[in-house]
Amino acid sequence: MTREEKKKANQQRMIDAAVHLFSKKPFTDVSMRDIAKYAEVSPALIYKYFDDQQHLYMEAIKVEGQKLIGKLTPFHQLSELVEQYICYMFKDEVLFQMMVYFMLEANERRPTIPIHNEIAGLMKLFESALKPLFPVDTRREAQLLFSTLNGLLITYKNYSTLTTEQALHRINSLSKLYISHLQTTN
Repeated sequence: MTREEKKKANQQRMIDAAVHLFSKKPFTDVSMRDIAKYAEVSPALIYKYFDDQQHLYMEAIKVEGQKLIGKLTPFHQLSELVEQYICYMFKDEVLFQMMVYFMLEANERRPTIPIHNEIAGLMKLFESALKPLFPVDTRREAQLLFSTLNGLLITYKNYSTLTTEQALHRINSLSKLYISHLQTTN
């Protein structure tokens, strides 16, 4: 392995470790030492690649966000896009948990770098699908859709009295009702 390949492999191990740990615990409960230990590198080595914990967190969100956008890009119809988003977030514990921890963390404990930059691509997909229905307030409607879908996921994904299948069915049926409402109110 060349020196450059080893550097890239080390950096990828650090990002993979960060993704794993940030999906298991809130940002403030994950230290750079935890990430180094999980990645099997020295804590000092992490700082050669990443400025601080927030930088590594942003890389982890970016990597996982790009995976989601890659899955959603082929879908242009609002109903398909929403269904695929729900399916991905329901089944992919990693990104879902990272987002939930971020959204629920107290403002003073949350990373100061906003993650909205990393989900801009996702919002563009939602805006594109909503544009025919809302040519004027497209961005606002995309934000409402994003918030609604995440609220449904947070509420029902681990609902104690529902099986996994029932929870997914509930989320999908409520999202379809929401989309139907959007289409009829416009």
